[in-house]
Amino acid sequence: MNDNPKAELVMQPGMSITAKNSQGTMQIDYIDKYTRRYTWDGNVKTFRHQPRMKRWLGSLGMYYPQGDGSMHAVLEEGQMRFASLDDAYTWLKKSERFIDLVWTEDGLVVGLKMQVRPDDGCLALNVQVWQILVGGQKPRLIGAEPESIQISAAHPG
Repeated sequence: MNDNPKAELVMQPGMSITAKNSQGTMQIDYIDKYTRRYTWDGNVKTFRHQPRMKRWLGSLGMYYPQGDGSMHAVLEEGQMRFASLDDAYTWLKKSERFIDLVWTEDGLVVGLKMQVRPDDGCLALNVQVWQILVGGQKPRLIGAEPESIQISAAHPG
């Protein structure tokens, strides 16, 4: 598997994020640099992501653009870097048209969308984890829902 030592990832060893939005609750656990475990509604799936080797829509993070036979998954993690708070808010507003986002005051953003595809009944899962940076620093964002995102040590196993 490719490695990108310059990958701009969000999660660190031992980290677990639990996010709630209108779609439900998703727990994301750090397994290793490019592997995350996703737990929701009694489901547990572990995926090994691909690091981005070039910036794509501003991100030099990682992604998983496929399924595992039982579902289609689009999973992303990375940093989103902006020159101004206005640029960050514009990105948030535009992104919310496609996925339900929640975020913390310091710019940790989690998006979650789950739907059953009408053509084949397969679950389509979209999970995004972003750290917004403005001028290279964590911002102070309005509209945060800190009660919707919990960060803790990863659960064993």
